[in-house]
Amino acid sequence: MSKRFNKLTAIWPAVALLLLAACTMPGRQTVNTPPPPPPRATAQASVYQLTFASGSYAIDAAGHRTIEDVSSVVDGNPNAVVTIVGRTDATGNAQANMELSQKRAAAVRDELIALGKIPAKRVDTAWTGEMKQDVGTYNGVPEARNRVVDIYIH
Repeated sequence: MSKRFNKLTAIWPAVALLLLAACTMPGRQTVNTPPPPPPRATAQASVYQLTFASGSYAIDAAGHRTIEDVSSVVDGNPNAVVTIVGRTDATGNAQANMELSQKRAAAVRDELIALGKIPAKRVDTAWTGEMKQDVGTYNGVPEARNRVVDIYIH
């Protein structure tokens, strides 16, 4: 057994030298190599919403922040298009609501373009008046969830 042990101890320095040489071979990936970056996340579509006071198309502070967020998202994606849709609740007459929803959409569009990050040709507007409501109501019933502008990024 001592002869066999002597033969093994004589081989160990050679094995260690071979392992060391293998670790320093050029072109080998080392443990310190950082992993590749994750793929960039992209969304197929995003939806933002601004709310309005009854009978108004004035954009409040929260609405301005939302428009700035939309501007930043679209600025980072040169292929993105924005569609803005103005809506109203069922208070007032239908024609006045149609005009109000148009004014809301136009106000949001103008504010978005004024920030200077998005060209006007990438922004479309539409309006529905009281015809497309999130919460169905009877005529004359105020509903804040229907006094909105939806902003779609696609």
